[in-house]
Amino acid sequence: MITVLVLGKSSYENLKDVALASRAFGANSIIFTTNYNSKLVRYFKTINSKWGGNFEVRFEKDWRAEISRKKNYEKVYLTMDGVPINKIIYRIKTYKNILLIASFQNAQRSVKEAVDFNVSITTQPHSTVSSVAVFMHMFYSGRELAIRFKNAKHKIKQAKI
Repeated sequence: MITVLVLGKSSYENLKDVALASRAFGANSIIFTTNYNSKLVRYFKTINSKWGGNFEVRFEKDWRAEISRKKNYEKVYLTMDGVPINKIIYRIKTYKNILLIASFQNAQRSVKEAVDFNVSITTQPHSTVSSVAVFMHMFYSGRELAIRFKNAKHKIKQAKI
């Protein structure tokens, strides 16, 4: 089970984008450390209703409390200066529950000290969405591309080669 915890404030569109990527790439839920946004919660209830699954969107102002509550989770912080993902992903894959932490702000020392792994996606500037997507793709070894969501009313018929 992967829960994504997103630190910092951002626009509605950025919140929606990181949540869509998290859902599509196999996360079970996302927690934002910003003010509650009922529009975003309603949007994902509609997405789940039409496209299947039960992806949950939550809001928690105190990231420290959320990290403390996830006692049986390995905490992974996506940064630019951590251990390169290709050198540590094999270890992270051995854990059942992951709290994946991404941020709309620069990496914080206090967060780095509270987690089990600081993982570098790349040493170049990149978006929060891309860091989550790349991590999930490497964690699931590409299997996330074939996820079938339960109770989907809409399905895309893919082209054949």
